Amino acid sequence: MKYFISAAVLLCLLVLAVGFTTQPAIRIGVYDSRAVGVAHANSSEGGEIIAALRADYAKAKAAKDDKLVKELEQKGKTYQVLAHLRAFSIGSVAEILTLHKAEIGKIAQEAGVSAVVSKHELMFLGDGVETVDVTAQLCQIFKPSEQAMKWIADVPNHQPLSMLDVLLIPAEQ
Repeated sequence: MKYFISAAVLLCLLVLAVGFTTQPAIRIGVYDSRAVGVAHANSSEGGEIIAALRADYAKAKAAKDDKLVKELEQKGKTYQVLAHLRAFSIGSVAEILTLHKAEIGKIAQEAGVSAVVSKHELMFLGDGVETVDVTAQLCQIFKPSEQAMKWIADVPNHQPLSMLDVLLIPAEQ
């Protein structure tokens, strides 16, 4: 009987140990927002935003609407600053990705993750949480050109700049 109880206790401990060493309970998809920012800025979707701003600017200029011209000039410069924050720092791309929720859901399902979040916004991971990099899959949403793919591939080789330093980059560059 003594051996039976010892064997049962040992078996229980073994089951518990195996249970704690299996797959993590939670898998989270993470991405580098800078790469997504580069992919979007160099995509047809990103180009359409610039084209619309330029068209509105041309109409305002033709209509001699100086107030609107100045507003659109400022909007263009501000958009450039936003693009710099996204590409060179940790500026959020959530506004961009919100337009692609269905595609992101499919990417998450294929990667076997329960959530997708910027790796720059993930401040803590508890035990049993695994991250899966889905950056490349998210960038593919924007059908990047060969040149954009080179830039995207280079992103991990650089630390993000501070937002303050990025804000000091002139908008015309």
